[in-house]
Amino acid sequence: MKKLLLLILIITTNLFSYTVGVITHYSTETYQILLDASNLLNNYKDYKVLFLDNYASADYFVNLYLTYDATNDIYIATYKDGNYKISSRFSFKGYKSYNTFLKEIIYYPLEKISFHKLRTREFNNYLHLTFHPGVDEYGDFKDGKFLFITDRLGGNRNIAYIDILNEQMNILPIWGSSEYYPKFSNDLKQIIFQGSLHGNWNIYIMPFSSNYSKKIKKISSGKLSSYTPVWYGNDKIIYIQDLEKGNLMMIYDLKKAKYKELKTYGDMVFTPFASGTEIYYTSLNGANFGIYKYVNGKNEKVEDTFYNEHDPVIYKEKLIFTSNRDGTYRIWMKDLKTSSITCLTKDINYDVFYPTVADGLLFFSVYKDNEEPDIFVKKLDF
Repeated sequence: MKKLLLLILIITTNLFSYTVGVITHYSTETYQILLDASNLLNNYKDYKVLFLDNYASADYFVNLYLTYDATNDIYIATYKDGNYKISSRFSFKGYKSYNTFLKEIIYYPLEKISFHKLRTREFNNYLHLTFHPGVDEYGDFKDGKFLFITDRLGGNRNIAYIDILNEQMNILPIWGSSEYYPKFSNDLKQIIFQGSLHGNWNIYIMPFSSNYSKKIKKISSGKLSSYTPVWYGNDKIIYIQDLEKGNLMMIYDLKKAKYKELKTYGDMVFTPFASGTEIYYTSLNGANFGIYKYVNGKNEKVEDTFYNEHDPVIYKEKLIFTSNRDGTYRIWMKDLKTSSITCLTKDINYDVFYPTVADGLLFFSVYKDNEEPDIFVKKLDF
């Protein structure tokens, strides 16, 4: 017999109170799973769960369907929220742990709360933005939309974005491919990314529109892998091209359809970032990673110590980067005028990577021990 249960998540902090109602459809076979999932929510501070029989107490509602396929002995959890629909499957005979399945049941309401906190910026210190137990990493933030990579749709890495103004998540799957390092164009009309649509890693461009999948175009031309693309102005793309030995930095002109090699410093280069006419990048020289910039054909050291420095981002004349200079990979900031250096994530005792900054917000990926990465956010006060 199927039943309808209204599960209300009430989140209370010292800043505000916001509720999301999970309208839960379940059966006798799935009731224990629902109870176990709700008990798991007790592990999250400031989250209180109440079971109610009306809609009046929630600020927002989503639908959750818990079903059991007796023929194949599979439990299925499906979320429906407007155009967002996604399912998770589990069998006690399968490869996935039961605890992971429970996290897949509770993640979406938690994220809806975080989307609201992000829109209103009503959070202290750090905001835990994504809760899915799979991969959520990389990122690009522009004009109220956060672009990132997730594997919550069928286990394959796909491009997704959070529309912060509308507090909605959307996934842009490219079937038969895994995607990495997506970046918005300056006018928000196109997305570039690293993908495996043609086998090895290549650089692709597609429109940021409803018919994106019909207009995907391969940009890179090398026989070996290409990766980590970034925009250089409105019509050029910088990316890294593998060679038989080492790699090199390439720039591609979309209008002229021409490639140009940029002569960089070090044995290998990674993660370029364009700031005006300056191109910052990670350089591997021997066994040491450092950050350099390419300007008018010349290479200048920006931050290269005994420790490793990765993933440069420039924001308001400050270099934001990842470094392990205190034994853990954290996000650091160097004032390019005074050369003073500050740690931005000193309170997070896990490795963090891939910072992206815009509009006073720092996004980054947190890699907890024995867990897949989640996206976190920090407000910047400069």
